Amino acid sequence: MNFLKIILSPFSVLYWATTSIRNTCFNIGLLKQYTSSIPVISIGNLSMGGTGKTPHVAYILDLLSNYSTAVISRGYGRKGTELIDGKILSHKAIDMGDEPMELLSKFESPKFKMIVDGNRKRALKYLEDHKSKTTIVLLDDGFQHRYANRNLNIILSDYNNPFYTDFIVPLGTLRESRNGAKRADIIIITKCKSTLSFEEKKTIKVRISNYSKAVVYFSEINYTDFKNTNSQKINLNKNYLVITGIANPKPIYEYLSKQNINFEAVSFSDHHNFSNKDIEYIKSKSIDFDGIITTEKDWMRLKETKLQSLIKIEIFRLEIGITFIDKEDTKHFNHLITKTLNISK
Repeated sequence: MNFLKIILSPFSVLYWATTSIRNTCFNIGLLKQYTSSIPVISIGNLSMGGTGKTPHVAYILDLLSNYSTAVISRGYGRKGTELIDGKILSHKAIDMGDEPMELLSKFESPKFKMIVDGNRKRALKYLEDHKSKTTIVLLDDGFQHRYANRNLNIILSDYNNPFYTDFIVPLGTLRESRNGAKRADIIIITKCKSTLSFEEKKTIKVRISNYSKAVVYFSEINYTDFKNTNSQKINLNKNYLVITGIANPKPIYEYLSKQNINFEAVSFSDHHNFSNKDIEYIKSKSIDFDGIITTEKDWMRLKETKLQSLIKIEIFRLEIGITFIDKEDTKHFNHLITKTLNISK
């Protein structure tokens, strides 16, 4: 391991230098930010991902459900680069990316827009010029996309791999220096255990204070239900094949084990686009099981394959949400969101 660190260190230093120069150019005004007439919240990471970003975005959208909201995402893994104003009947995950498609499937309404565009400035101008006005914009995975100014900057950091112990890629998973956290207004430590003690929270906050003055909250993942296209209920006494293509499926495995569900797991890389070969493999594996369990995010890609027509067993997707560990944190976070954007709820 030490030898590997020696090999990777020069690349991490180069990446650090590149991102630091870029951030400095923004800080001193050499690179300009576009300030939209619409209030903007950014939800992102210092790390490469796996922090539970999508359920946190969904939480904020639920919080702001009385307003006309829009999400801007680059649509990681999609084929094209053009701006897309997402519509369920017109677009697929291959057009938009799995996470935007997941959000669109949950929130599509006359009061919600799912905009996919890597150019956040162009996307913001599109929303400003749109005949249907938007009250609030969420920049999905927007922390490093500094060309768009924001009213509130939120960082998510995984409790199991907090940014203050991580390193810049490829030595670690950080996209920029830990000092980038100083740009955050809010830092949420995600995927916490529900029994997180006061002492441990205090220790974490002290560690974070070395890099940022942001308000710190603690959230946990909640798995709420198993959804099925045919409205069938899952039978916990049967055997299931678990298919995932996410950054860290371990929490799902732990949850299923706690539910005493018998399963075998097949894991693909994050945002994996399932090929015909993959589908044939899943089909052959599924013969020995009573059903398939997958995530909402993976379902956005799996449903566009031939899998459903090739197998006879049911596919269940596990719904995911988040809650804050402390009730007071919930109230304070909700208030800070609305207060910062000058919205009275």
